[in-house]
Amino acid sequence: MKKVLVLGDDTRAFLSVIRSLGRGGVEVHVAWYDTGASKNELAEIALRSRYISHAHDLPSYRPDNDAWKTALIALMQREKFDLVLPCGDPSILPLQAHRHELEPFGRIYVLNERAFEVVFDKFKTNALARSVGVAVPRERVVENQDALAEIRNEFNLPIVLKPQSSFRSTNLNSKQVVKKAYDWEECAEILRMMLSAGPVSVQENFVGDGVGVELLLQDGKPLMSFQHMRVHEPLHGGGSSYRIGTAVSPELLEAALKLLEPLAYTGVAMVEFKVDSRTKQWVLIEINGRFWGSLPLAVASGADFPLALVQLLVDGQTSFSQKIRTNIYCRNFMADLNWHFSNLRADRSDPTLATLPLNKVIVETLVNVITMRERSDTWTLDDPGPGVAEASLILKRFRRSIGKRLTGKLRGLPLVRTYQARKARKALAAANSVLFVCKGNICRSPFAEYYARERFPKSVEILSAGYIRKQGRTSPSEAIAAASKWSLDLALHRSRILTEEMVRAADILFVFDLQNYYQVHDTFAAARGKIYFVGALLPEAPMWIEDPYSKGLEDFESTYRLIAAAIDAGNQQEAHAGVRFAAADKTQVEP
Repeated sequence: MKKVLVLGDDTRAFLSVIRSLGRGGVEVHVAWYDTGASKNELAEIALRSRYISHAHDLPSYRPDNDAWKTALIALMQREKFDLVLPCGDPSILPLQAHRHELEPFGRIYVLNERAFEVVFDKFKTNALARSVGVAVPRERVVENQDALAEIRNEFNLPIVLKPQSSFRSTNLNSKQVVKKAYDWEECAEILRMMLSAGPVSVQENFVGDGVGVELLLQDGKPLMSFQHMRVHEPLHGGGSSYRIGTAVSPELLEAALKLLEPLAYTGVAMVEFKVDSRTKQWVLIEINGRFWGSLPLAVASGADFPLALVQLLVDGQTSFSQKIRTNIYCRNFMADLNWHFSNLRADRSDPTLATLPLNKVIVETLVNVITMRERSDTWTLDDPGPGVAEASLILKRFRRSIGKRLTGKLRGLPLVRTYQARKARKALAAANSVLFVCKGNICRSPFAEYYARERFPKSVEILSAGYIRKQGRTSPSEAIAAASKWSLDLALHRSRILTEEMVRAADILFVFDLQNYYQVHDTFAAARGKIYFVGALLPEAPMWIEDPYSKGLEDFESTYRLIAAAIDAGNQQEAHAGVRFAAADKTQVEP
């Protein structure tokens, strides 16, 4: 029996690879996922698969610490895996960079250096496409904001702004995302923030359906192919939550091979296009040089890429079944729920938004269920554990949402708000150590920490942390830009993981929303009785201060304005009461 170590942590590619190999008789081991008190909920869903033989706890990758490499080599020596198979960029990049140190201890799946260099660099991908005659959106790579005037003359709104790569090896916890600007002021701000991480590609916005050509290749020659089209995708673009398998377009397949053959590409890839259904014109969007988010659809349709990849690399097999079904649909329930809410609220008059009529959505779902063409990323009869875990998580989030609304109404009553504010301020006045906690410690809690340090006496110890188990993450560029309006520098901030020791040492613990509250309250017994909402310090403002992560600069500024006002309110109130918070010369700063 073959033995494979799968590295990943999501419910799409990671879980699909686990199931594919397990069904194929492979002994599946997994590693590099988040668990414990600060668990990644999606990783927990995938880890419920019955096809996992053993889960290993390896240290997270850090560029300045080789503990991860030492542990991985020791595991490879002990288990003698036939293959180490990474499923996403955060696990691919370390293996690719250290392949020569790891390969003496076992086979690892990485690309050849030329292929990796091109497909993991959006600028080089587009340059290759232009050289071989594959259509790409009109593009200009800029390195500073001086080019903004020329951009305004060359492009029409909206425009797409892309980073050179999604991840940097120096910080695998922070993804550089594609953004879309709808006015020139917004464009200037997005460009300023993105340029802090390197050059930016400015592209025209091509309106069309997302189509992916999925391939297994050996030295650039196709051994298996499949094609999907996005049915539901985020309104401004992004990974789909619902897709359909379609017949492979000879034209798109030819374009994909024009890109991958010169690279002598061996492995799996998904070449993504946008296709205008009216004009039949298309452009290349990018190449995913790894397993892709819509992989569950391919596997459900008979295009078993993960097992075929193992058979190719381990056994040298090059002939695979071509009995692949089309017109099968596959849905990611959690992501699709969010899509439905967004689709209902969207402006349907905006042609740049990927909206669908409500009647079409309803009919589409009913027909697919009745005709048994509907599949799920997580729900399968042979492996029910992940589906049950996902349903439990959806119900948990729903209960919290309902609880949040009811609790919000109760806490919104004037008498209750006044009581909460008085109680929080009293606890704050007596505290010698204050701990701010949010989910990831990269947006809200670090701003609160830095702002409070400027306002509170030096004798008060102030710290922030997050309960997601990702150490050393940087704050998003929007957070850094927004905080600068208060003369606070978050550029050097690195996320900390919330620990039992931090909780015990804190006299008072501030959280920002109900999710923060429940997570800390349920995980750390020492926190109970000393958890307060930052918003409680400001009775006239919302009790919950929502996470601005992945939103725009205005959202960050609005969030930070609330946090600053709340901290000032608590600080100044106690100053007026004659206690130790002397705030006479510490007035609130507005951006």
